[in-house]
Amino acid sequence: MNFDCIIIGGGIIGMSTARELAIRGAKVAIFDRGQLGMESSWAAGGIISPMRPWAESSELVQLSEYSKNIYQEYVKKIESDSGIDTEYIESGLVIINQDHAAKTKLWAGNKNIKFEEKFERKVFGLNLPAHSILLPNIAQVRPPKLLEALRKSLESLSVSVFENTEIKNIEVKNNHFRSVIFDNGKITADSVIVTAGAWSKMILSNIDVEIDTKPIRGQMLCLKPDEFTTNKMILDGSHYFIPRKDGCLLIGSTMEDVGFENQTTKEGRQDLLDWAYSIEPNLNKAKLVSHWSGLRPSGNTGKPLIGRIAEFKNIFVNTAHFRKGILQAPASAQLLVDSMSGKSSFTDIGKFNVDYSIASLEAG
Repeated sequence: MNFDCIIIGGGIIGMSTARELAIRGAKVAIFDRGQLGMESSWAAGGIISPMRPWAESSELVQLSEYSKNIYQEYVKKIESDSGIDTEYIESGLVIINQDHAAKTKLWAGNKNIKFEEKFERKVFGLNLPAHSILLPNIAQVRPPKLLEALRKSLESLSVSVFENTEIKNIEVKNNHFRSVIFDNGKITADSVIVTAGAWSKMILSNIDVEIDTKPIRGQMLCLKPDEFTTNKMILDGSHYFIPRKDGCLLIGSTMEDVGFENQTTKEGRQDLLDWAYSIEPNLNKAKLVSHWSGLRPSGNTGKPLIGRIAEFKNIFVNTAHFRKGILQAPASAQLLVDSMSGKSSFTDIGKFNVDYSIASLEAG
C-alpha cells in the first residue's frame, strides 16, 4: 500500500496537517500509538490567543495571529464536515496580572487590536483588580469536541487512520524516506511528517536525528459551580479560568519539567485550587468534576519546528508548539503543506527552521 504522505502522531497538529493535505487531493495515512487526539491535545484548555505576544518573537506572533484570524473559518469547515459543534465561542479574555495587562495594553494599542479597560463584569463575587483589561475578541474552543470533529472530517476525506499502532522504525535509503515499519507490516509513501508532539524526539531518533525538545506537564481541573462566576476567560500569569458552554469552569494550568511522567498530583491540584479560590472564594463550594494532565512539547527556541529536515529529501516535522498547539494548528498545517507543494505562504517557513543535529546518516 503506497501513500502520498504518512503522518506520525495524531494530535491536533497531525490531524490538521493530514486534513490540509487531504483537501488538496493527497492520499494520506495518519498513525498514532494510541487514539487520535488523546494525549496533550485532548488535555488542553483551548484559548485561541498567543497569551503574551509582547514577549515573543515577531515570527511566532505572526504564526499565532494568522491562525487566530482564520480559526473561525477553520472550525466552521470542520463542523460542516462532521456535524459536531466544537464550541467555538468568542468569550473574551480578561488579563488581571498588572504587568501583563500593561504590556498587553501597549502591544494591542500599537497593533490596532481592540481592548477595553472599562467593561461589564458579569460576575458573582469575582475579585478582579482595577488594572484588569479585556480583549473582547479572543475566542475559545473545546479541544475534545474539536478533536472529535477533526476525526470525523478526516474520515470524510478518506484519510487512512492507524490507531493503537506504534511505529517501530522509519526506513531510509540514500537519505530518502521509504516506509514506516510497525508490528503488522510496513507502508510506503512519498514523504513522511513527524507530528508526535513530546514524542517527536523519540521518533526522529530512529533516523539518528536529535531535536532539542522535551515534555512539560500541565495539570488542569474542571469545576461545576452552583452559580456561574463569569462568562469571560480570565488569565493571571500561567493560570486561567475558561468558562465552558456546559456550565463548567476549567482551571489551568501547571508547568512542570518532570519528563514523561504524565499523571496528576495532589500538589498540582492544590496549586490550581489555591489560585482559583484567591480569585473567587465561592468556588470552594464548587464540585470537582475532573482532574487531568498532558505533556506539552517544548522546544529550546520557543518556536515550533516546521519544515523539512535538510539532510533528507522527504522527511518533515511539525512539532514543539508547547502551549499553542490548539491555537497554531491550522496555520502550521497550511505553512508546511504550502512549502511541500512549492506554494508561497503567509510567511517564510525558514523562520521555523528545524533545530537539530545528525548523529549519523544511513548510507544504504
